[in-house]
Amino acid sequence: MLIPIRHLGFGLLLACTGPSAQNAAVELTPQQLFAGHSEGHGSLTIFLGKPQPFHVESLGQLRPDGSFQLDQTVTFEGQPAKDRSWILRTVSPGVYAGTLSDAVGDVSGRSEGNRLTLRYRIKSLLSMHQTLELMSDGRTIDNIGKITLLGIPVGWLDETIVLETPIR
Repeated sequence: MLIPIRHLGFGLLLACTGPSAQNAAVELTPQQLFAGHSEGHGSLTIFLGKPQPFHVESLGQLRPDGSFQLDQTVTFEGQPAKDRSWILRTVSPGVYAGTLSDAVGDVSGRSEGNRLTLRYRIKSLLSMHQTLELMSDGRTIDNIGKITLLGIPVGWLDETIVLETPIR
């Protein structure tokens, strides 16, 4: 059953530099991007099916232990909203590890320049690979995801995330 997959298309994490310094060598952190409120709109397509529109509300905050928490409410058109939560910690500069409430196992992430890639298992043999890229306005993120079954692409995510406060 593919229902759990339908809840994966949304804004996740991106650590980035400001628009004028995107090529600078700076450690990127999830809280730089997702501290506070953000909103995403996109679609998720499974196999050759019709794209499924969704909306995501996100609220991120640094936790006392230094990890970063991102709480999200995801709503697919015509379905009830679903809440989920990310907890990410910095392993080394530009490298992240953590959990996602509706993933199986750990989440891994790596940032480089104005991009963050995230990988996690959705369900036993299904995996998600997302690339989030901060656009030059410092406020818009392009989130492209690929769902694979044993390495074979079976789903695609396309989302635009807008930050309440631009990154300077």
